[in-house]
Amino acid sequence: MGGELGKVGLVGPGAVGGFYGGMLANAGVDLHFLLRSTYEFVSSEGLHLIHHADGGRKEPVKSLKAYRNASEIGPCDWVIVAVKSTANDELGSILEPLVDERTSLLTLQNGMGNVENLARFFGRERIILAGLCFTCINRTEPNRIESIFPGYVQFGQYGSSPSPKAEGMIEAFENAGVKVRRAESLDEALWRKLCWNVPFNGLSIAGGGITTDRILSDAVLRARARFIMDEIQAGAKAHEISIEDSFLDRQLELTEPMGPYKPSSLIDYLDKKPVEVEAIWGEPLRRGLSKKVPMPELERLYRELLALTDGS
Repeated sequence: MGGELGKVGLVGPGAVGGFYGGMLANAGVDLHFLLRSTYEFVSSEGLHLIHHADGGRKEPVKSLKAYRNASEIGPCDWVIVAVKSTANDELGSILEPLVDERTSLLTLQNGMGNVENLARFFGRERIILAGLCFTCINRTEPNRIESIFPGYVQFGQYGSSPSPKAEGMIEAFENAGVKVRRAESLDEALWRKLCWNVPFNGLSIAGGGITTDRILSDAVLRARARFIMDEIQAGAKAHEISIEDSFLDRQLELTEPMGPYKPSSLIDYLDKKPVEVEAIWGEPLRRGLSKKVPMPELERLYRELLALTDGS
């Protein structure tokens, strides 16, 4: 089923990358996992996906192809990039052994600026696809990834609507059982994704290391979340992208049933790992200010996060 994609490398098999990589591999995609710190453990114990929407069903990744070094994988037809955006400056050297003239790229990273970063390293003419993951996925053990809210992945291609080759990757996700959407405008999809990511990832840290249910139950934090969403909406409008008020309302409604959910940035912060401050908060702030859009709540949150994370 997934064989027509050719050889696929996956860099950054954490929560999101590991989950979707596992789904693709189990659907027959020739997928090669580049593991580093977890290589020994995953190689011996396997990789397991937990589907909470399906009663906690446990799905082992079959025929797991795990590697410690990119050079062992070699050039691929596709490379899926799921590393944190804090590693973006290093991606040229990290991906170099996996990329040749035929390679297309898919980024599953958070925030803005990721496709432009890949184009900087590997050329604007290359097929670069972005998958925006509207979902809740946590890695709870080195080889255990839990899908709490399956949601969907929205795909958009850098510089154009999805090409036939890009459609092949999107269809591979569909065939693996992932709900997908297609975006004619990648920028629109990015701004929409930020309507949830910016307030909830940020306030979970700035609020003292709290889960999303505590943000919603605190009148001040809930109001801050909505003010920030309004500013993201205004920033998008200045870039000729319209986001309806009902979409913002829906972000709050969708968060209610998540319960005590820890956003990915909070997990990084609590684990003392770098937080994607620039990609998630800094870049949309800069793009909004470049259009003279006042964004005081986003700027306040951005500066709080810089202070809390030492600028990571």
